[in-house]
Amino acid sequence: MKIVGINTSPRPKSNSRIALVKALETAEAKGADVEIFDLNLMDIRTCQADDYCVEHDGQCALDDDMQKIYSEIKDAYGIILATPIYMGNVSSLAKVFIDRMHAVLHAIDSYGIRGKKFSVIASQAAVDPPMYEYIKHNLETTVDIFRGIGFDVEDVVLLIGNAREEAILDKGNQLDKAVMVGNKIVR
Repeated sequence: MKIVGINTSPRPKSNSRIALVKALETAEAKGADVEIFDLNLMDIRTCQADDYCVEHDGQCALDDDMQKIYSEIKDAYGIILATPIYMGNVSSLAKVFIDRMHAVLHAIDSYGIRGKKFSVIASQAAVDPPMYEYIKHNLETTVDIFRGIGFDVEDVVLLIGNAREEAILDKGNQLDKAVMVGNKIVR
């Protein structure tokens, strides 16, 4: 069983990446093969909206590093998307990833998507309760896209108050939530 982690933070020591690694370590301890993709270190272009994938069974016209991720998605049992929250929403790298999943939408059977697990770990600086509802709504919209593609959504975890890199390391309850994501995605 393979679990693929998609890190969409540009920071090397980001809280969302730390939580993702913790979730993947947990899944690996339960017997999963894991792989992490750091999108900021990869050559992934934005969707060109050319509908090439619509006419070619989900094959994207762009020959970039997203091709590696598409290949891993086909083999994966589950995917964990990790994103910081910037300006009340997922990071721009997460949005590029989501947009590029348009190709998968047009080849659900070729990718074997039905029944694959999907989870989101998000980390934000804000601790203001009114912001939570807005951000939770945006995260639910994100997971609805993956539900629409055919994934089974396992978890949507929002970690708060993480304004500086590695802040999560001092927050055992947040690390516990990451462990929970890793446990649930392999059951």
